[in-house]
Amino acid sequence: MEIHVTDDRLGGYFRRYQLALRMMTHGARTQTVCRWTGLTTDQLTTQRRRWGFDPEERRRGPAPTAFHVFFKTRRHRSQAALFASLCHIFGAIPDRTGKAEALRLPGLENGELLCEALEAFREWQPESDLDFEHAVQLATGVVQAEDVTLGECSDCHCSLLIEGSGRSYANCGHCRPQEAAQASRASARQQSNQAVVKNGKNRESEGNPDHVPEGEGCSRTGDPESDRDKDAKEQQPSADDLDHGSQEREDR
Repeated sequence: MEIHVTDDRLGGYFRRYQLALRMMTHGARTQTVCRWTGLTTDQLTTQRRRWGFDPEERRRGPAPTAFHVFFKTRRHRSQAALFASLCHIFGAIPDRTGKAEALRLPGLENGELLCEALEAFREWQPESDLDFEHAVQLATGVVQAEDVTLGECSDCHCSLLIEGSGRSYANCGHCRPQEAAQASRASARQQSNQAVVKNGKNRESEGNPDHVPEGEGCSRTGDPESDRDKDAKEQQPSADDLDHGSQEREDR
C-alpha cells in the first residue's frame, strides 16, 4: 500500500508540534496550546513527557479574562500598548476588529506570529511581567475591541491602550494635556513679565534718589529744595500785614 503525503500536509504536521513546543516553553496552558495548534489533549500530554516537561510546572485553571491588569500602572499600560503594536507590526492580529475576527484569530500561522511578537517584546522589555496567557488575552481583546482598544494619545499621538471601546480624548500619561500645558506656559510668561516690570522699577528708584514712589507724598523729610520753598513761603508777608503797615504810615 502506498501512502502519499504532500509536503504541505507534512510541513503543517511538524509546524503544529513546533508551535506547541514553543508555546509550552513560554508557559502556555494546555487548553491554549490545543486551541492554537489543533492538537488534542492526549497528543499534547504525550509530547510533554517526550520533551521532558515537569508535570508539576504545568499551569492549571482557567485562562485570565480581566483586563484591569493592563491598567494597574502607567508602566503596565505602556508595555501593553507596545506589545499590541508589535502584534500589528508582525501581522499576528488583523487590522479589522470585531467578534468574528477574534474567533478566527487562533490558528497555526497567527500562533507563530504571536510567539514572534512576544519574543521581540521580551527582548525590548526584559523586565516586563507580561506572560504568554495575558499576551493571548490582550491580542484577542484588541481584535475584539470591546473591553480594550488600541488607539493613540490625543496629544503626542503615540500608541495607547484604551480601556473600553474608545474615547474621543485619551492621554498616555507621559505627556500633559495640551490645554494644561498652554495654560502653564501662559502663566509662566505672565509671572516673568511681572518680575521684569518690578525689577525695572526697583532699578529706577535706586538710580534716582529724588524719585518718589507712587502713592507717597510730594515731599520727603530732609529734602533741601522742599525746605527752602517752605521757608520762603513763611517769610513772605501776608496781605493783612501790608495793609496794617500802610495805615501806620498815613497816620504819621
